[in-house]
Amino acid sequence: MMFRIDEKVAIVDVNKVKGDPFLEDNAKNILEANNYEGYVTKNFDQDGEPLTAVTFYTNENRLTQVFKQDEIKKVGE
Repeated sequence: MMFRIDEKVAIVDVNKVKGDPFLEDNAKNILEANNYEGYVTKNFDQDGEPLTAVTFYTNENRLTQVFKQDEIKKVGE
């Protein structure tokens, strides 16, 4: 399933994100401040796999993360 640009999505496995050793604490704080919900900014394929870029905003910061299709869902689903 491809997501629409500007569609609000949520991270499916929040605990995976919280425990990600490669994600900086500042990035984790931005995700948490957004209740792990962000907006789709781009859809693209890499090596035949569909990926979605999602941006999370706070007043001072912006974070964009790339997710596989099964790692995010539409908000409200």
